[in-house]
Amino acid sequence: MTERGYLTLFSMRGASLRLHWSLPLGMLVFGGLRVAPAFWLGFFLLVLIHELGHAFVVKAYGHRVLSVDVTGFGGLCRWSGSASVMERGLIAWGGVLAQAVLLAITFGVLLVVGAPKALWARELVSVFTYTNLWIIGLNLLPIPPLDGAEAWGFVRNLIKGAGFPRPGQRLRVRLNDDAPEPPHADAVVWRPGDRDPRFQRPVQQVWTKYRDSERPPRAAPKENGKGGNGKGGTSNDDLARMLKDIGDEAGRARR
Repeated sequence: MTERGYLTLFSMRGASLRLHWSLPLGMLVFGGLRVAPAFWLGFFLLVLIHELGHAFVVKAYGHRVLSVDVTGFGGLCRWSGSASVMERGLIAWGGVLAQAVLLAITFGVLLVVGAPKALWARELVSVFTYTNLWIIGLNLLPIPPLDGAEAWGFVRNLIKGAGFPRPGQRLRVRLNDDAPEPPHADAVVWRPGDRDPRFQRPVQQVWTKYRDSERPPRAAPKENGKGGNGKGGTSNDDLARMLKDIGDEAGRARR
C-alpha cells in the first residue's frame, strides 16, 4: 500500500519497512547518472542498514519502532518512547555504528578473498567502502537533522562522567534538595546541574533503578502515626527480624 509517497513493503511487530518515491532518483544521482544496478542495490542496502542500526538500539532500550523509511537521499527510523538524553544520543550513533560494522566486514572479506574481478562485485565494494565512509562523515556533522546533532552530545555527556545507559533500566529523578538520596543505586546517570529536557529545569540527581539484591527493606506499616503493631512499638516479629539481621552482620564482620 502507498501512504504519502511511501510504498510499504511489509510490517513486522508494528514496524513497517517503507520506500519513498525519491529512491530511484537518489540512486541515479549518487550513481553518477548512469545505469548501475549493482550500485543501486548497494546504495539501498547501505541506507537500510543505517536505519536498522537506529532501530536496533531503539528496541534494545525498550522503545517502539514505528517504521524504517528508505528515501533517495537518506532514510528515517520513526520511533516512539520516553528516552533519556543519553539514550537518544546512543540511538543517534546506532546508524553510524551499523555502517562501521558493514565497513569492517567488507574489508575483512577483501583481505581474505582479494579484490573482486566482476564489475557488479566491484560496484558493491565501492558502495560499502568509499560511499559508506562518505555517508558516515556526512551523518556525523553536528547539524540538525543529521545524527551528529545528538551523537556528539552523547560523547560530551559521557566525558563529563554521565553513566552509560544500560538496556532495561528506567530512570528516577530527584528534582529538589529535600528528597532523600536513594541508597544502593547502581550508578549516577547525570551529574547535578545537568538539565532534564522532560522538565526543563536542573536535575539534582538522576539514578538508575535499584538492583533487586540491594533493595532496602520496607519499613513496617504504620497506623495513626504509630508502629506496625498499632501500639506505638515494634511487633515481636519485627524485633526478632532485627536481632537476626544484627547477628548476621556480626557474623560477617568476624569473617
